[in-house]
Amino acid sequence: MGDSLLKIMVIILCAINAAMWEFYTESTMMAVLWLAVALGFIGWLSYDVRNR
Repeated sequence: MGDSLLKIMVIILCAINAAMWEFYTESTMMAVLWLAVALGFIGWLSYDVRNR
């Protein structure tokens, strides 16, 4: 459960970071990059859940 919780927290923090980059600096490229990291962690989390 600890690894899953850590991955969920990383997803939340990456999403917040993406929002901050978009709204405060208006850097869409960095926002998309952070969203890609969040999506990667979502994929990793779903892979772990399916293969338990």
